[in-house]
Amino acid sequence: MPNRFHIERSALLLAACSLLGCGGHGGRLDEARELALAGHYRAALLETRTLLFALPESRGDEATEKTRRGALKLAGDLCAVHLDDARCAAEEYRQLVKQFPTAPESLEARERLGDLYSRLDDPRDALEAWRDQVATAPDRAGADEVELKIARALVDQGRLEEARAAAAELASRWPASPLVPRALLLSASTFHLEGRSLDAIAAYAKVAAAYPRTDVEAEAQFERGNCLTELGEDARAVQAFTAALVRHESPELVQFAMQRAQRRLDLVRSVKPGNVAEVFDRGLARVQRRSSASE
Repeated sequence: MPNRFHIERSALLLAACSLLGCGGHGGRLDEARELALAGHYRAALLETRTLLFALPESRGDEATEKTRRGALKLAGDLCAVHLDDARCAAEEYRQLVKQFPTAPESLEARERLGDLYSRLDDPRDALEAWRDQVATAPDRAGADEVELKIARALVDQGRLEEARAAAAELASRWPASPLVPRALLLSASTFHLEGRSLDAIAAYAKVAAAYPRTDVEAEAQFERGNCLTELGEDARAVQAFTAALVRHESPELVQFAMQRAQRRLDLVRSVKPGNVAEVFDRGLARVQRRSSASE
């Protein structure tokens, strides 16, 4: 109880001091940070917004602008990290990026904006924020990951040609990125989604050849096999599934697909023309199986 009382009293003193203007604008920002460090996140947010409201509109004073940047960043961080309020955080970060597009604080804000809009189920603004992030700092760590988010978002929106362009951009701009294989697999999948199975098969084959004896090859071969089964090419599909089986992360799924393709092959096994006995034998076998099942 004494510790709790001490913290609450400190928070009240800081809030009172902020209302009286103690320490100037920079001092008030420090007080808001002290409130946040003490765990009084809502009080810190209120103090930060009060400070922003009190700052002069003129943009000539570097000290004032530094305080404004810090306050907007602090407000966004409070909403995003401590209050779990995505809408509040997005608004604060958006203002920061809008007012100070080249500031270091804005780089960090951009890194969170896209994900916040995604949480808010706002794909248009999320996509715009991710693109802005990559365009502003393509050499910053994680830019390749953001480009992959862009490609996936475009797939979700049905903009498949643009998704392929984003995947190609990732592979071209960051060729050493470990995400390049994921981007190439995603690009191949867009052909499948468009119903262009032959193009998808060719794309998956290219990915498999580029990453031999890896889980990437296994995934490409599995998806290639799925495309082949849709075209009725079960023999080639079985070969693709067999190549995928050893290294695929879900071998039971590959096994199931391969068994289905193999069963179809067995059912449509070709019969020599004029071989009436074989036709009769196969037909009789089917009748006998049905009779046994009904009993």
